[in-house]
Amino acid sequence: MRRVTLWLAAAFIAGSVAGSAILQHIPSSVEAANAAAGPEERDHWRNFDGHWSFWCAKDRAWYYTDGHHWFMHDGKHWMPYKFDKQFGREGFEKGEYKVPGKEVEVYAPRHDVHRYP
Repeated sequence: MRRVTLWLAAAFIAGSVAGSAILQHIPSSVEAANAAAGPEERDHWRNFDGHWSFWCAKDRAWYYTDGHHWFMHDGKHWMPYKFDKQFGREGFEKGEYKVPGKEVEVYAPRHDVHRYP
């Protein structure tokens, strides 16, 4: 009986080690979905025209900051972002930042963005 118990314990340990090794190499469903999705279908940062911009898949828009203000690209040019879209709602801390009023002169960036088909 003792020999059977030892064999069962050894088989259980070996199965546990093999199972955990196999599970380590299986990507999570989120990773698999991101890998299968094109870049326009997931949030990401991209360096284009010498500037880092953020693509928000929910808004299907580019966002950029010059360190003082946030901007959104409307497909033609940059404009100050009023945090009226999805970007900046979750996992983002604005701190003391307030959207500049119309009386404040803000110079919008002139660089372009990568365009998805």
